[in-house]
Amino acid sequence: MGNSIHFHDQYLAAWNEAMAAGDSAPIETFLSPDYHGWLGQEAAAAEPFDAATARAGFGGTVAALRGSTVHADFRTVTPRGRDEAVVFYEMTYRSGGEVTGRALLMESWRLQDGRWQLCRDFTEVNVGQPAA
Repeated sequence: MGNSIHFHDQYLAAWNEAMAAGDSAPIETFLSPDYHGWLGQEAAAAEPFDAATARAGFGGTVAALRGSTVHADFRTVTPRGRDEAVVFYEMTYRSGGEVTGRALLMESWRLQDGRWQLCRDFTEVNVGQPAA
């Protein structure tokens, strides 16, 4: 899996493209058809969601934060065989030089039909102080 960082770099580039345009379509192309996730502000209280809910959430986020950028800090990509990977990182949303939001993510990715797709994730939003 020599290109594992590369696929995730493409995902982050899609986020920044979406944030610039205010349209979440670039991000949505990475979702697996069977995608599902969990979202919370506390580890003990996460709510499950499906791909349709994720698409709506992405749309709301890029519309509300249009013009901001996303950044991945402390990223680790761990292979789980040739066709699977788990990615852990802190995503920060920035406007100018200021951090306006923070999320901690754990994502499960799978190579399907020659493309890396996001299958599931766990996201904690706006927890603690952003990294320096």
